[in-house]
Amino acid sequence: MKLKKIGFALMSLVLILTMIPAMTSAASKLSIVVEVNGDRVSFPDAKPFMDKSNRVQVPVRFVSEALGAEVGWNSKSKQVTVQLGEDTTVLTMGKKAYTVNGQTKQMDTVAQQKQNRTFVPLRFVSEALGAKVIWHKDLYSVEILTGLAAVHEDNKEEIKKETSTTETPKYIVDSWGRKRRIEGETQKLTAEGFSFFNSYKSGLGVSYESVNGKDLMFLQSTIHFDRDGVDYNQQVKDLDELLRQKIDTETVDKIMKYVKQKTKREDELEAKEFSDKTYGIQVESSYWDNIYISIWYK
Repeated sequence: MKLKKIGFALMSLVLILTMIPAMTSAASKLSIVVEVNGDRVSFPDAKPFMDKSNRVQVPVRFVSEALGAEVGWNSKSKQVTVQLGEDTTVLTMGKKAYTVNGQTKQMDTVAQQKQNRTFVPLRFVSEALGAKVIWHKDLYSVEILTGLAAVHEDNKEEIKKETSTTETPKYIVDSWGRKRRIEGETQKLTAEGFSFFNSYKSGLGVSYESVNGKDLMFLQSTIHFDRDGVDYNQQVKDLDELLRQKIDTETVDKIMKYVKQKTKREDELEAKEFSDKTYGIQVESSYWDNIYISIWYK
């Protein structure tokens, strides 16, 4: 019985050992996928590969054809020059030091020649040209973004950093790409001495526009009737609190008295102006419309 067990164990070990080279070979044959702004790049002959430093190397021809840069080769100095617009990058075969616009930088890998082809580290060259490089480990693929696509990706990362902290985020981005402050989800915005949310739980909306000069509206509040779930009385309270931050008490009392004359959507408020020493304020609402309260510097 013991001999049978030993024989079975040895057989299993032999099978495992024979499978390892096949598994390694299969992994080494995986093709690295490269996409530029969503378009997959074809490599008909020289294929990208992962070097010993775990950096993706691509044929230098890719840099000129896919990224639109001009590529030069100096056989004596064994240097590759990559130029796009006013940006120039120079790499030397086998050297970690390279230059970007004359400034020396260091890589953790080197440009190299393989099968009579020149290969360069994709990330360092792409980023030197202003591109964004994203490595997808699970997909064994590289995503390269250029121009506005790269800028958009950087903005998304910046927003993600600001909104991923354990503290209340400063703002969120709505479906239109606008940065908004929402009560209960973000911090208040402070502008022109007023502190407010763009959207209150009650339904009150506040929009801000930076201005430089008099007679220009910089803040507009909206009491909504056209949305489900809005609380008219709470909107009035939120508006009152907002106005009293900077506008004198007597003027706010007059404004709120006028605002409260419209309690239903079908009521109307003719455009009426109020003012204190600093601000001009207008209140108006048409039939079947919201109430708009506009504030400007006198």
